[in-house]
Amino acid sequence: MRHLEYTQLFRDLATRHVDIRHGQDGGTRFLRILLSSDPIQRQLDLSEFQNGLKNRIKLAGGLACLVLENYEADYTDNDGDYYARIHRGAFLVLKLTKTDDFDGRDQAIDDCERIGEDLLGAFIRALRGREVPLRITANDIMGECVGPVGDNFYGCRYSFTYASPATEDLTFNPDKFTS
Repeated sequence: MRHLEYTQLFRDLATRHVDIRHGQDGGTRFLRILLSSDPIQRQLDLSEFQNGLKNRIKLAGGLACLVLENYEADYTDNDGDYYARIHRGAFLVLKLTKTDDFDGRDQAIDDCERIGEDLLGAFIRALRGREVPLRITANDIMGECVGPVGDNFYGCRYSFTYASPATEDLTFNPDKFTS
């Protein structure tokens, strides 16, 4: 699974989930952030996220938004004939709360936890249902409460890992090089 397919899968889940409904009624409720884990460069692209928080997110009626973080990948092998790509990704589910409404904050976190688990269940099903299934288990998932994000958004962040075959991708192909 490459980056574009990863993004499209989560955009589709945000569009179809009844408590997010991205794109319906003109509401933006799917955003992306791009993080680099390079310790020297340490880049963070929040432009779509910040613009969405300021101008485009429509969370009327108690709807939530999904903020997708890009994945990073490590490679491994079995010291034989198999290579794997280990993806590390994450997403946030956020709801807007009123300032100093601590009960509302706690309710938003509970709602986002439930929505996040719905999304994870659909994500796991999608990975396992592929022609070449990708490996993910509940042990590969970690959730945490987050907030305040931006202007009083609270919710949950889920990080996860999943494995995909990389043997074909990492096999030398002489046709890709000139002499």
